[in-house]
Amino acid sequence: METESKGLDIKQVREGKKLTCVLTGWLDPNTSPQLTNIDLTEVKELIFDMKGVEYVFSAGLRAFLMLQRTLTEQGGTLKLINVSDDIRNIFEYTGFDEMLEAKA
Repeated sequence: METESKGLDIKQVREGKKLTCVLTGWLDPNTSPQLTNIDLTEVKELIFDMKGVEYVFSAGLRAFLMLQRTLTEQGGTLKLINVSDDIRNIFEYTGFDEMLEAKA
């Protein structure tokens, strides 16, 4: 069954070595490449504000892990904030809650 992509909007705010990305929409196979295309040059702290995220598919989870790996290699961290109960349930079900820092 093919799912229609609902799109993803990313608003980025840089403050020194901290990058906050406010996400709105779906993280699916069509939209998750937008995450891995974020410029992480000199970024030590990457924060994703998930308040506007409606759903996360496996491709979105994979993108978060790839970004976390890159940041770890750079000596940085990745955090997810404003994670809804539904998205947190997905993380818990898949075991990603053990790998990513995700807060309500």
